[in-house]
Amino acid sequence: MKFEVLKRSHLKRNIIISVIVVALLSAIILTFTRAKYRTTQSMPLIQGTINFSPSDFNLIAMYLDKEGAQPAGQTKEVPKFGYDLDTENSVCYVGDALDSSIAITYIPKADGSNTSASLSFDNMTKSGTKCTIHFKLKEDTENPNLIISTSSTDTSITVTANATDNIGIYYYYFKLDSGEEVRLEENSYTFEGLTKGQSYTVSVRVEDAAGNTTEKSEDVIVGTTKSLLLANYPTVLTRTDFSTAITETTTGTIYMSMNESQYDDDGEVYYFAGNPTDNWVEFGGFWWRIIRINGDGTIRMIYQGTAANTTGAGTQIGESSFYGSNSRSEYVGYMNTLYQSHGLENASMIKEKIDTWYRSNLANYISYIDGNAGFCGDRITTNGNGIGTTKTIYAASNRLGNKTPSYKCQDSRDLYTTSESSKGNKALEYPIGLITADEISFGGGLISMNKNNEYYLYTGLDYWTITPASFSSNEAFVYYIETNGTISHSVLTINRGIRPVINLRADVQITGSGTTTDPFKVVGA
Repeated sequence: MKFEVLKRSHLKRNIIISVIVVALLSAIILTFTRAKYRTTQSMPLIQGTINFSPSDFNLIAMYLDKEGAQPAGQTKEVPKFGYDLDTENSVCYVGDALDSSIAITYIPKADGSNTSASLSFDNMTKSGTKCTIHFKLKEDTENPNLIISTSSTDTSITVTANATDNIGIYYYYFKLDSGEEVRLEENSYTFEGLTKGQSYTVSVRVEDAAGNTTEKSEDVIVGTTKSLLLANYPTVLTRTDFSTAITETTTGTIYMSMNESQYDDDGEVYYFAGNPTDNWVEFGGFWWRIIRINGDGTIRMIYQGTAANTTGAGTQIGESSFYGSNSRSEYVGYMNTLYQSHGLENASMIKEKIDTWYRSNLANYISYIDGNAGFCGDRITTNGNGIGTTKTIYAASNRLGNKTPSYKCQDSRDLYTTSESSKGNKALEYPIGLITADEISFGGGLISMNKNNEYYLYTGLDYWTITPASFSSNEAFVYYIETNGTISHSVLTINRGIRPVINLRADVQITGSGTTTDPFKVVGA
């Protein structure tokens, strides 16, 4: 019947479709199966490559063996560094037979590079090869070197660890206050969700493969920045002996204040000493040398000229007497008031010269210059009262004579800052001043008559500091640097060189490496 014929036709069509679907599915499954189990791949070797199937070669396991205990544990990745290949225990088999013809090569990661560690096999020519690899810990008892720098937004703190090790840094551990450590292989971490103005302690611990560790901590107020410039100086040294000059030529080296007696009012100071080759800055159309990174992260630097001068008149903006008279003790002040030991009413002649130069040359760069760090013209006395013609010895004389310089300003009335500052005397119209005698001492200078012309603050000419020395025999004296580079004191009325000092803001962005061919430059300035 017509209905029955139509029904058979549909049935036949459905059977044909089913057969086609089954055939297609079988083909797909077979393709995936062949791809999974039968595809030939290539492995790069030291010399050339070999072709193999995934089932032909099997890296059974890799072990990190420590302190002779074998195995110490499996690893899924080749170690970056700190290990040697244990050639005695690293073996390959074909079936049950040892294949000693296979050469296994391990190349560790070069510390600080972007290359990865690698493991390669040479002369692997047989199907069914299986290998087990062991790595032996290097002997290493040296702790890593570490400095940290921080930057902050209104809600976060980013801490960067600049660490070096004789073999290499394996892990970085970051911690906020007493929280849990965060372990990373990267050297930077950001703590989020913080409160602006609140102080936090950030800690960094670095560890090499042998387990040697070094840890540093720093208190950070959210919204402030510690100079990222520190990351350019992986070698950090401290000084305990200021009885001899520092003359070494260095690159990538910075010194750190040894203890709180040497800190400035804001904390730990990092400074340059001897003959650094990488503390040059080009800013505002002039060249400068960095003196130190202050405790608040600002960068203090001294004028070096319109070119990368090292000596001569080009390192100065001119000459001036410190004050027009030296007949009273008050005149040793960068600013002074008669009958007051810490007065601020009258400007010294040298201050007027510096302010005039600033107005003509740096006023347009005020957004990059800090007025809070200040310049310490320490008028604390150890003998006398610093008024009139009373014989007076100022505290710097004892510090320098005893070879115990300090960055602290002993009295806030003598810390010259601008009116917008949160500290100091707020007496400056412009954020510019002079170097201190203590800074000269930290940098390599000595208070002696011995020739000392082999450190970066030597220019072959004499120039003023801001530091009072004494009043005696009706003459006032301020410290200056002699033509041979030593620290001495002079009556105020003699013309000597002027080398202005400024502080860059802690949050400025800087490019360059600090050399004369690639000086640091402030982004946007």
